[in-house]
Amino acid sequence: MLRAGFLVVAVAAFGSSIGSASSDGFHTGDAQASADTFSLNLKAANATIGFTWGRSLAAYQDRTATSEGRALDLGVLPVLFSGVQCDGSPGILNADTLPPVSRADSSEAGSDASRRAQAFQPGIDGGPIGPSVGFQDATAAALPSSRAITESAPADLGLIALDGGRTEVTTQLADQVRHAHAVVTADQLRVFGGLFTFNQPRWEATAESGARTTSTGAFTFASATVLGIPRSPADAMSDLQGFKVGLEQLLAPLGVVLELPNVVVRDDGVKVTPMAFRIVNPPLGTQMIMPFLGQIDTQVQQWRKDLLAADCKNTTALTILDVLIGVLGGSGAAEILAGGVDVATHDTDYSIPPVEEVPQVVAVPDTTTAPPPTVADDSLLGSGTTDLGTYGDLGSTYDSGSSVDLTTPLGRTGPAPVAKAAGASEQATLPTVALGGMEDGTAGQAGVAVGVLALAGALGLSVGDRLIGRRSKRTIP
Repeated sequence: MLRAGFLVVAVAAFGSSIGSASSDGFHTGDAQASADTFSLNLKAANATIGFTWGRSLAAYQDRTATSEGRALDLGVLPVLFSGVQCDGSPGILNADTLPPVSRADSSEAGSDASRRAQAFQPGIDGGPIGPSVGFQDATAAALPSSRAITESAPADLGLIALDGGRTEVTTQLADQVRHAHAVVTADQLRVFGGLFTFNQPRWEATAESGARTTSTGAFTFASATVLGIPRSPADAMSDLQGFKVGLEQLLAPLGVVLELPNVVVRDDGVKVTPMAFRIVNPPLGTQMIMPFLGQIDTQVQQWRKDLLAADCKNTTALTILDVLIGVLGGSGAAEILAGGVDVATHDTDYSIPPVEEVPQVVAVPDTTTAPPPTVADDSLLGSGTTDLGTYGDLGSTYDSGSSVDLTTPLGRTGPAPVAKAAGASEQATLPTVALGGMEDGTAGQAGVAVGVLALAGALGLSVGDRLIGRRSKRTIP
């Protein structure tokens, strides 16, 4: 009991030290913020292969804050390309030149110090690092608060290009307000090789909850041109919307989708979607390419075997080819994304629930006096029928005409008294244990119980002996 009491006190003290619920019911809760500069992804089923320039993440949960800055996030590419290959040669990506990650955790010493670092493209076939892709930084403090930033080199894939991309995300708790903020800015955003050009584009979102509640988001830009002709922001977006409709109708067989930035407000926050070019479920693939591949499946499988026999390192190339076929076959997507932010806060109680007090049980002493036990005489065995019921051959079923209630003490006809909790309603409770000695009446109650069990045992033995004697006198015809 002393150990249990110490444990309860320790748990209560620990809970009060990290609990997130204040006296007025406010919860520390959590907040998250994320921002991406530029991404290229291939998706098929549950697999995603791609990379992202300028990814920033920040969050806090209860008292702990974390952040992460990645000037280049390669996703699963290091798993596919940086390991030793099947023939023992180094991976396609030089594992020693993979870009670093700037990460901060407020539970670690020095988390509020800058971790600014420069990232480079990884080396190929064991070679040195490639060109710089930008800078990254991350910090966190125990307020709690966290911050991450990135600065990206120009990214241009023809269909969408982004120059001078920057991200910044922050989360914090201050004055009982949970705050999450994310922003992506750039010098210039170009769509379809400069057919549409947006100067100083900005994706921004803010979410707050607690003493103040806000959910705001926007995509803005300073100026724009269409075919090199200056247009107002409203006219430029209207022109781009019309171009989107015509493009999707023209390239519908290829599953082309052009998505414009949009603000999506949720119950827990807000998201501003990126400028996106996607190929999703192309009808040309499902109606023509996949049926054609099905007809030549035997040749395709043989071709795959020949490639692997020639060089086992072709496994990775075939994996990427399978993802591409999945995209064309209508079970995946290819996407180019520019910008995009997402923020959220939650009123979650992360405190340890209080330990419930165990009600003290007060035993009600038994004041009744049980009569001395009665010893059965020899007349019990004098006939084949007794007060215990009837019996016949050993093969017959024993039918007891009366039963012995071991839950009721001898001399009592009502139910046995039940211990009650002080001030509690009628309910069954566990017996209490006295550490200092036996309580009054405990020995008497124990003696009565032992007597009842002994009497029942004696009666059982007598009946058993009677049955055995009767069995031995039977004559087999």
